[in-house]
Amino acid sequence: MRSKLFLGGLFVFITTLTSFAGEPLNFTFFEDKPQCLAKDFYIYSYLEQNTTTPEEAKELFGMVYMMNIRFFNLFAQKMDNEDFKKISKCLKMDITALLKEDKECLSIGISISKATSLPKSQLKILAEKMRFNPSFSRLLAIMSHEDVFNTLLNEDAHTFLTLFNGSITAYKEANLNFPIPKNKINALSESVKFNAFVNNVIQNDKLIPVQKSLLHVNPSLHVKPKALFFLGLNALKYNDKKQAMHFFALSFERTTKRDEKDKALFWQYLVSQDQHYLQTMMESYDINIYTLYAHEALNIPVKNIVSPILEGEHPTFDVSDPFAWPKEMDKIVKMSPDEIVTEANSFKYANTLPQYSYLMERVMRYQTNFYPIPYAEFLSDYSTQRKALILAIARQESRFLPSVVSTSYALGMMQFMPFVARDIAKKEHLENFTLEAMFNPHIAYLFANIHLDFLERNLMHPVFIAYAYNGGIGFTKRLLQSGTFKKGPYEPFLSMEIMSNEESREYGKKVLANYVVYMTLLGEEVSIKNLFEMLLIPSQSDHFRN
Repeated sequence: MRSKLFLGGLFVFITTLTSFAGEPLNFTFFEDKPQCLAKDFYIYSYLEQNTTTPEEAKELFGMVYMMNIRFFNLFAQKMDNEDFKKISKCLKMDITALLKEDKECLSIGISISKATSLPKSQLKILAEKMRFNPSFSRLLAIMSHEDVFNTLLNEDAHTFLTLFNGSITAYKEANLNFPIPKNKINALSESVKFNAFVNNVIQNDKLIPVQKSLLHVNPSLHVKPKALFFLGLNALKYNDKKQAMHFFALSFERTTKRDEKDKALFWQYLVSQDQHYLQTMMESYDINIYTLYAHEALNIPVKNIVSPILEGEHPTFDVSDPFAWPKEMDKIVKMSPDEIVTEANSFKYANTLPQYSYLMERVMRYQTNFYPIPYAEFLSDYSTQRKALILAIARQESRFLPSVVSTSYALGMMQFMPFVARDIAKKEHLENFTLEAMFNPHIAYLFANIHLDFLERNLMHPVFIAYAYNGGIGFTKRLLQSGTFKKGPYEPFLSMEIMSNEESREYGKKVLANYVVYMTLLGEEVSIKNLFEMLLIPSQSDHFRN
């Protein structure tokens, strides 16, 4: 299977950094490129070169589409800008080093989480030193008290939640892990910061006194559907089914997102076993693990799925050009729905099936779910299960768009991080490999197949593989060795809902739903209820293979 990596001239081996057109990258490359994540990726790559001049870095700074701290630090390193260099240096400093710096550097680099490592005597000194920032100085003064918790109880909701949310876990457990009076909890719910507070508390099983304080909160209108859902899970933990149903119902009422409504209905069904909630889910247009479960339980087929089959090749659109799709999207945002349909029809070719599906799903406001199988010829040698898993991941990662770049500079249809792509290329002995190969759909599928070979040697379920694909194998190993996915009330659903890494948590659920749909489209229908049950069987409970 892997010999295909060397067939058909798929790889262009170039020894220097290149542009998408295969030409050596130079500064003039950026002049006519639209601001987008793809341009940011090339700017970042250009800055990493030793030959980049301070003048070039300064000009490139104004071309950035989305700045992040890692990007800023690289600019600070390359530019002759002392202010940038100081900001970068101060942000990187630990608290011990910061205490030796001037007020400006201290103001830049200080944070509550850094301050939590200081003894109370030093917190008092730091509070005086930070008097130029009264609100932060006040927090430090509170932290310097012998009884931090009761001192904090007398503060307003904003101050309480700023300190609680900003402190590290160990500090919360040591200083803030006490019952909170009901009137104070209700007052806290008036702040928008209460939502992060709920998520923090409910996902930390060492904060039991605080968790119990949340059982009878009367949520204000500032409490968002996601936090209300977590309040429902928290109530179930302490066997208060009535309160859990109340919180789930509030979550359903307040959310405008269809998948969040389905989740709230599903959990009301789990608690009550009332099939009315499953029947209500039949109104949903969204395909997710909750609606798939409901359709299967009620023996009602899912109807709003489309998997177009197209022919031919687009005469002008280069699917591997990372700037072609951003330019297209710049046009789309200015179009009416009818114009978008016309534009979508211009992509009705086999090689632009992803672009066609993306635009049609958008113009239909996601009421119809497109599950295309693009570039199927490159999957022909794989098993049905492997095809379904690759397609499930690709749909979630990129909607199959071959040349997309993410905010973290994951590349292509399968969204490989550069270090993962380079590692695979090295292990496959692909000399002179360039990252732009990941914009080729064939190579993206091939690398995905290799990476999944590795993940499946260690993991035994599509959900766990999805976690590892998104969050890394190390993260997944730690998660599965922490006692999750064991038999118990509301499992495995509870474990799937409370894992702390929100991105991987939601990613795993969406990939599982995609997997079930693609298995069916490929002719091997699977039961999502069986897939849930497999998460808890004894052979799965070890989770991580040695």
